[in-house]
Amino acid sequence: MFPASLRSRVLDTCLLGVVLAACACAGGVPVVGAAGIPEPMADMKPIPSARRVSRPATPVTRVRVDSAALERDVTKRLAHRPLAIALTRRLRNPELADRVAAAVVYEAGRLRMSPSLLAGVLLIENGPADSSAISTQGAIGMMQVMPVHIGSYGCLSGDLLNVEANICHGARLLNTYLRRTKSVELALRRYNGCVRGRNTPRCSRYPVRVMRTASSVRREMLLTAAKLSETPAEDRDVSSSRLGADLPRSVESPDSAAEDSTRAAACATFLGCLRNSWSR
Repeated sequence: MFPASLRSRVLDTCLLGVVLAACACAGGVPVVGAAGIPEPMADMKPIPSARRVSRPATPVTRVRVDSAALERDVTKRLAHRPLAIALTRRLRNPELADRVAAAVVYEAGRLRMSPSLLAGVLLIENGPADSSAISTQGAIGMMQVMPVHIGSYGCLSGDLLNVEANICHGARLLNTYLRRTKSVELALRRYNGCVRGRNTPRCSRYPVRVMRTASSVRREMLLTAAKLSETPAEDRDVSSSRLGADLPRSVESPDSAAEDSTRAAACATFLGCLRNSWSR
């Protein structure tokens, strides 16, 4: 009834369908529909595709710390003690370190300068901190001040061999250069006599050396202040006495304590306070 070629094609198609159905039942191969699209088996659940969830990275915030402000705060709270301890590690002389630190902190506070900067200049100019040192150019003392500057900055003494007078002249000379140049590097060069780079050999490296030393001194001051804040008050008194910076403390006697309590009781009222003051 049908042509032979058509019957062979129909037969081949039926055989192919039977083979595919048998393979699907035996091996779990998806059945191909009429449109050529695989049909999912009824007893199999679709496997969810693994998706990589991208989470937004947490931004890292960097907090800048003003070390100069921390140094000012440390100096207000602990005076010259952190600088004295930092200089003691370098000079190996606690009494001299305490004396130098006290003078440096005083001049820095008066001139609104950084104590570590002045200490950096002093350590570069005169590493051993020899108050009697005189250079080949005639600079004298701790901060290597030229005699031509004696009496020009209102210091109490013109003796450049004196520790306090020498630091006073050096600090005020550097402050003058800072106000004129508005630059720490230029001020340090002028202090070193390196205006055109001819007066002092390798003077171009002088500001870098001073700033590196000043940064190291400031870091030691802040670390020392943190340690002093953690120690009890009794230990602080012992450490300050070792540095020669023990401040005088008032010791109250039992009589003075009793007198204070009597005075407080008498001043409980206004008339009683008046009567007590008249009787005294």
